[in-house]
Amino acid sequence: MVQVHDLIADPPKLHAHRGELLSDWRLGDETLLFLDQHVTAGMKTIETGAGISTVVFALSGAKHTCIVPDGGEVDRIRSYCDEQNISHTNVDFIIGRSEYTLPKLEDKDFDLALIDGRHGFPAPFIDWFYMAGLLKLGGILIIDDIRIWTCELLLQFLVSEEEWILLEENLGAAIVVKQGNNAQHKEWVDQTFVLRRSRSVSLSAKARYLLNLLRRGNLPLLWGAVALGVSSAKAGKLDKVLGRRDLREVWGNSGDQNH
Repeated sequence: MVQVHDLIADPPKLHAHRGELLSDWRLGDETLLFLDQHVTAGMKTIETGAGISTVVFALSGAKHTCIVPDGGEVDRIRSYCDEQNISHTNVDFIIGRSEYTLPKLEDKDFDLALIDGRHGFPAPFIDWFYMAGLLKLGGILIIDDIRIWTCELLLQFLVSEEEWILLEENLGAAIVVKQGNNAQHKEWVDQTFVLRRSRSVSLSAKARYLLNLLRRGNLPLLWGAVALGVSSAKAGKLDKVLGRRDLREVWGNSGDQNH
């Protein structure tokens, strides 16, 4: 029976693109080896997207849930497993888009989750939002394709949150461990990554906003914002530049976040 090293050396062509079957749309070697070393029979695992990773999950004997919109890809994975005498009886294929499928899942307490489905905005963030609630504490989350901006941004956010700990990182993927249940439900003022990039508190964000106004050609708003910023700065109110009220005024001493 084929093993992970065999898959790496001779990857099957499981993905279809413009009428051609491809073998190079897959997890990197390091991440495939991580799965091989850490996923065992009896574990509960889940992934968005499918491919060689799905074959590795099947090899492990884990109870695996694979969410993928392409039924043809599922057929090719099953056929390959049958040809290689790899049992896929523990793999539950759900054909559908992850943003619609994940909210309906009743199964929870997964040991490991892999985000490797659609990478266009906002898909990776949606996948993480729901998977964060499905993973058990101490569960592992793998974000593949961090060379793509959406996936890299998700990683940057997670490593700024105390509920997620970076375990490993390679050129293709990042592996984080879930330490808490609240990161996806916090308000923006409690998310350091968001707070530090918001015009309410960040001078660099204010400058970026002005530059974007210029790029969009909104000169009236640009000049108005600059004028307001200058007057606020002269008055010693840098925290109110561009008309944004101070955070203490926004949230008040009561901590009410329903404004």
